[in-house]
Amino acid sequence: MYIERVQIEEGFLDGLDITLVPGLNVLIGARGTGKTSLIELIKFCLGGIGHTPETSKKSQNHALSVLGSGQVIVTLSDGKRRVDVSRTASDNAPRASGSYVAPLVFSQTEIENVGLQSSGRLSLLSSFISVTSVSTEESDAVAEARSLTAQAVNIRREIEELQDRVAAIPQIDMELQKLEPSEQQLSELSAEANKRTQVLETLSIDIANKSVATEILERFKQGLISWRTKIVAAVDGLPQAEQWPEKQGQDPLSPILTKLASAQEYLKMAQSELDQAGRNVVSIAESQKVGQLASEEQARQLRKELDTLQVGAGTITRQGQLLRERKAQLEALNVRLMKRGESLEALISRRGLVLDRIEQLRDDRFAARAQVTCDLNKVLSPRIQISVSRAGQFDTFSAAIADALKGSGLRYGDLAPVLARKISPRELLEAAENDDIGFIADVTGISDVRISRLLAHLREADLGALGTANVEDLVDFQLLDGSDYKDIGELSTGQRCTVVLPIVLRHTERILIVDQPEDHIDNAFIADTLIQSVLARDSQSQIVFSSHNANIPVLGNANHVIQLGSDGKRGFALAADGLETAEVVKAITSVMEGGIKAFEKRQSFYGRHKSK
Repeated sequence: MYIERVQIEEGFLDGLDITLVPGLNVLIGARGTGKTSLIELIKFCLGGIGHTPETSKKSQNHALSVLGSGQVIVTLSDGKRRVDVSRTASDNAPRASGSYVAPLVFSQTEIENVGLQSSGRLSLLSSFISVTSVSTEESDAVAEARSLTAQAVNIRREIEELQDRVAAIPQIDMELQKLEPSEQQLSELSAEANKRTQVLETLSIDIANKSVATEILERFKQGLISWRTKIVAAVDGLPQAEQWPEKQGQDPLSPILTKLASAQEYLKMAQSELDQAGRNVVSIAESQKVGQLASEEQARQLRKELDTLQVGAGTITRQGQLLRERKAQLEALNVRLMKRGESLEALISRRGLVLDRIEQLRDDRFAARAQVTCDLNKVLSPRIQISVSRAGQFDTFSAAIADALKGSGLRYGDLAPVLARKISPRELLEAAENDDIGFIADVTGISDVRISRLLAHLREADLGALGTANVEDLVDFQLLDGSDYKDIGELSTGQRCTVVLPIVLRHTERILIVDQPEDHIDNAFIADTLIQSVLARDSQSQIVFSSHNANIPVLGNANHVIQLGSDGKRGFALAADGLETAEVVKAITSVMEGGIKAFEKRQSFYGRHKSK
């Protein structure tokens, strides 16, 4: 697919309407005529992204400042179908009539500096890989893993609270054991007292059981209320579609809205059922409470009778009853504790599978990048050498750890880089959850005391975000300078361009747009490398260059040349045609060669001094 037409309404390039063709398209014109602005507007319209965060923001700001309140319309074609894409400054995303792949756009600054940043080198390498579906799958998996981790944190806190409460059971058993002789003596006082005591014991058990049942009903009622709240929110949150434009024909959302309305009715029915269920639970709870109050009243009467029979008997009986009631409640919580433990184990197991999937997706992405690296090295070696290392960019992960440790009193500036380099995000997550001090100590050499404080503080942070953090692959570019390879950071601006441009030009499957690729490189490189790369591409693949160098359209045998002009207030097209047309020859001669006299003088000079 290639860009066939670009139309701009309002702004500096108001009224511009140009066509492009497959092959090499070159934008020419004096400085200030809008070449860069045109490229930025195409990039903005088609949703192209920058290769570093800084250039992305700068690029969008440039496009918005040029466009003003107008819009850009770009038509793409593959010879069989057309896709119209439009965008205004107020649009959050492009509006397209069909699917398309955004072009690769490189500004002049990006060509010069993209190789200096690890994120830029990675972006450049990754641009050869189609990872949209994989990225979506990874994002979904990361979101699920974070959600499961948050659930695990809540369950662990609940388990800790339950453990604290059921820890009182042994103490209650000791108190009952101490009370047992007094209860035994009380039961032996008389047959009548014994009979009443037996009835009271039965009542105590009944009261304890009813108390447990009351708590169970209350927890279930709260669960129903919570669920009903969510369903009510779902009923009220029915998505509303805007008025469909009449000129666009029948509203395609109409059947979908009908289905949504039907779904809303089902939710309302579910809400009604839940309301009835809630009323039933309340009725059961009230009935249960009435029974419990009746049993408690009967127990009080028996205690009074026992008090009459023997002084202090009621106090002993009441104490025993309260202890047994408390123990029954805690034993019910102990059952819940076991079930929550089972739920946590199942949740952690499920999250493990999700984390495995995330790691596999990232391994697959690295394998794809490694294959691209191998393919590029076959073409660009020995002059240019590319390498990629799995999970070699630790800075972002280190910063996340440091941020999580703020306020801990630890020297997180020293600890974070060590942890980031030695331990994977998943390992750090699991070590924090399990308080695995030994593992961290063995891997990092940090003291147990510091690790204990570190893990305790991390457990209060967003463990899901830390555990799924993406430690990106590290890409390095090197240039053969004499007999030695130099890292791209050691190179001059021109040398960096001679590394980046050949890589950029290896893109043959996507539209490639480059703003002034000739800056900082000499004509020899343009003729020997840049032009050769352009000529070697498929004739149906599209390149759009803006340039001030006549060698690019002439030696590159441009398929289409567009000359832009400006009156200082507005930019416009002066010429647009094939390379051999008189209009384009005149444009190249006047704008790029310095005029016909300058061109003829150089032609004469070269003719006199050409090598024999």
